[in-house]
Amino acid sequence: MLTFTANYSHARSHAPAQTRNGSVDLLRFVGAIGIILFHCGAAGSWIGLAALPMFVTLLVFYGAGRPLIGSARRLLVPWLIWSGIYTVLKIMQSLVAGTSLSAEFVPWMFLTGPSIHLWFLPFAFLFLAVCVCLPDHLPVAGLWTICLSLSAGSIWLFHTIDLPIPFAQWTTVIPAACAGLLMQRTPNKILPPMVLVGGCIVALMAGVDGNSRQLAIAGLAVAVAMFISLPRSVYTDFLSEVSFGMYLVHPALIAALLCVVPNSSPLLFPMVAAGSLAITLALRKVLPASV
Repeated sequence: MLTFTANYSHARSHAPAQTRNGSVDLLRFVGAIGIILFHCGAAGSWIGLAALPMFVTLLVFYGAGRPLIGSARRLLVPWLIWSGIYTVLKIMQSLVAGTSLSAEFVPWMFLTGPSIHLWFLPFAFLFLAVCVCLPDHLPVAGLWTICLSLSAGSIWLFHTIDLPIPFAQWTTVIPAACAGLLMQRTPNKILPPMVLVGGCIVALMAGVDGNSRQLAIAGLAVAVAMFISLPRSVYTDFLSEVSFGMYLVHPALIAALLCVVPNSSPLLFPMVAAGSLAITLALRKVLPASV
């Protein structure tokens, strides 16, 4: 049974020292594969998009309450490196295609990076920074009230208003970020993601779709990973460690492969998945800070 009298500052001073969960490591890898599947446009690939709110939930769960300098190293350093890489690739693309640089670079990239898939890294850091600013005297009951209100409002906002990039993307994962924060502050780690699932089901029944399906899948996946905690192994460590790099590199590989492989080819997905893994392994040796 939940105890809502716990003080927020007490919870924050005991930021997570969780034993590594092999199920979470597997989930990260499955999420990376899901995103690659989504961007390759395979049938039913919309399910893969659920990996983004799942990633955000886990990032906040394991990151909230920790020093921001550590979060900057984990999130902003790779973001800056890959922003530089994709900037160079865009300039090369512009030169080859004969297009103007103004057509390749638009203002929203200052908030996301030159490739849209990088958007969740600065968002996650900003959310963690906001978590640090929460008042020390805020009780867990108050945190639940804030998170539930913010989550409901963001789902409604995304459903009703056509927001520009990156605010549309940010709005889609605010409920997931709130679930991650509540997981850290609540003794029962399964309750917050299941509340997210329940809220999304209610939203779908009310005709508020947006990304409610992906949020529900993400919440359910995280809850299962918390409930069925597999032991850590060298295999789960490996899968977790390569998942981030595979996510970062795959759009560039898709763009390169589409020059020789049709978009409808069933070979595109396995080639991108295998190639992303190979490139990630190489980068871990020559540029480990990037992945």
